[in-house]
Amino acid sequence: MIITISWKAGSGKGTISKILTEKLGYDYISIGNMKRDLATTMGLTISEFNALWELPENKEMFDIKYEEYQKKLDVNADVILDSRLGFYCQPEAFKVFLDVSDEEAARRIYGDKQRTGDAYASIQAVQEATEKRNIDDTNRYKELYGIDITDKNNFDFVVDTTGKIPQQVADEIIEVFNEYRK
Repeated sequence: MIITISWKAGSGKGTISKILTEKLGYDYISIGNMKRDLATTMGLTISEFNALWELPENKEMFDIKYEEYQKKLDVNADVILDSRLGFYCQPEAFKVFLDVSDEEAARRIYGDKQRTGDAYASIQAVQEATEKRNIDDTNRYKELYGIDITDKNNFDFVVDTTGKIPQQVADEIIEVFNEYRK
């Protein structure tokens, strides 16, 4: 069964997804990594790519393309799907919402700036950019799909990762997932 991991940048989606992949023996699909790879081939940072992604004229090339890809996945496949839109594209999956405080998200992203390729001047700059991205993504998905990606009622399990190590969060997800499958 597919497990979708969704929501805030800096919540640990990628790290926790990788731990789940190893512990459960699942495959891992990250829409964010797909976006990063495409950004790299275009010679852009992920922030530059996201700005391009948000232009209305690009919604067919980006959002709709990735939506269709996710919808075609077999819900019975053993896959961890790291995607903000995963819960929508895979409604029969086990859907996880990872929350995090804006301050903690900014600290994590700032510490991971070598992977993202962004050169933020400070943690405050990261926090401002991340908060804007979260708002922009929320608004874009409301406009494109008529859904609120921040509505926790769309998910089977909600966990705040602030102050928790990724292993702890992964263990919590596995425990609830095992109960869910019964």
